Amino acid sequence: MNRTTVGGPKLGGGRGAGGVVVLADPAGAGSGAVAPLLANSLHPSVLLRADDFRRAIRQGFVPSHLPQAHRQNETALAAAIQAAFAFATGGYQVVLEATVAPPALDVLRRESRTTGAPLHYVVLRPSGGPGKSDPPDRHDVDVAAEPKATAGTVLAGLGRGAFLLGW
Repeated sequence: MNRTTVGGPKLGGGRGAGGVVVLADPAGAGSGAVAPLLANSLHPSVLLRADDFRRAIRQGFVPSHLPQAHRQNETALAAAIQAAFAFATGGYQVVLEATVAPPALDVLRRESRTTGAPLHYVVLRPSGGPGKSDPPDRHDVDVAAEPKATAGTVLAGLGRGAFLLGW
């Protein structure tokens, strides 16, 4: 079966693998609205939200903003990452909406290297918000526009390989 996209960029790296797009943002910057638009533009696709993996914990859940939630948050993110690459190796284009700290980038890179599925990293930055005085990174996308326009900007960048994260 040919695992290419319809109406969007080809994210996969050959061997039938799909790709993983990590969509990160500071809270409230728009990934919740942009992520489903991206997933709907890729075929076949999967949308995973790291928050859903945290909410799956039924007993012993600790609110994620508390310091004692560190292990829980890391475990949930690791599960989301493993699920993302499992879908990618099955040929799906995966959009993973997650807050990703530098240690998690190492986990993402390792999974990408192990599975052969390409990894794309996109950080949505609110216009004029925190961090905007910093020079923009090549993975940054300004979210001043409506979610549909932001999704279009991200898709165009994915098509050019602009957000590809090396090993």
